[in-house]
Amino acid sequence: MKVSGREVADVIAKKLRKQVIKLKVKPTLAIILAGHDPSSRMYVDFKIKKAIEIGVGIKYFEFQENQFQKCTQIIDRLNADKTVHGIIIQYPIFDSWDFDKVFSLVNPKKDVDGFHVDSPFSGATALGVWEMLNEFVRLEGFSSLEKFLRNKKIVLLGKGKTAGGPVRQLLQKKQVQFYLIDSKTPNPEEIIKEADVIISATGKKNIITGEKIKKGSFVIGVGVGKEDGRIYGDIEESSVSEKAKLYCPTIGGIGPLTIVNLLKNTIDAAGML
Repeated sequence: MKVSGREVADVIAKKLRKQVIKLKVKPTLAIILAGHDPSSRMYVDFKIKKAIEIGVGIKYFEFQENQFQKCTQIIDRLNADKTVHGIIIQYPIFDSWDFDKVFSLVNPKKDVDGFHVDSPFSGATALGVWEMLNEFVRLEGFSSLEKFLRNKKIVLLGKGKTAGGPVRQLLQKKQVQFYLIDSKTPNPEEIIKEADVIISATGKKNIITGEKIKKGSFVIGVGVGKEDGRIYGDIEESSVSEKAKLYCPTIGGIGPLTIVNLLKNTIDAAGML
């Protein structure tokens, strides 16, 4: 059965709206867009729309490829601006720019994406995965995530900086035992076939299909990519739906949860003042 991340995200969004109303300051997120990827603009639009719905303020900055120095100046200004509580650099950025260099300029306390090692926040995408695992718990009727995961083989595919890496860090922080599969893992198909819970964060089109998974498994698609101008996720839904007991795709699944958790981090940052 397909599990809607959008429905779970809407429940969280309602709670966040109530939280914002009680704050003495207006939580504000600064978004920096510096790249040619058309899907990035779509993601930014989603974030702005949800922020307005929840009551989070937005400061939006878009840069051309020849405006690197201007971008760094804006980041410095945002770091010093006490009315700005979160800053994100929409990934990917221009090929001629060094993402790590640009991102390193952001004050870790305002890193609501949770990428910086010194950020007080867990990654928004990783939190989305955690929320989805808890939704599986609710649907399966378990009293806790610990009981749901007990004696289950958990597999994570991918360790990239925006998805797999943060998910890996959160699972480790929560002391969840799991198998990590990357490009160097021998016989990955055998490991995936034996998994009870699969979290795929590779960005490779349809890397998880029904024939690769165990009947009755639980699958979460995190990775997203693009081919011929179309956005796709890690999961091939039609075949996975026939084998998985519960599954959540990236599009309409983890995507909406990532956005609400990004905004949650921003609200929490404002509450720290």
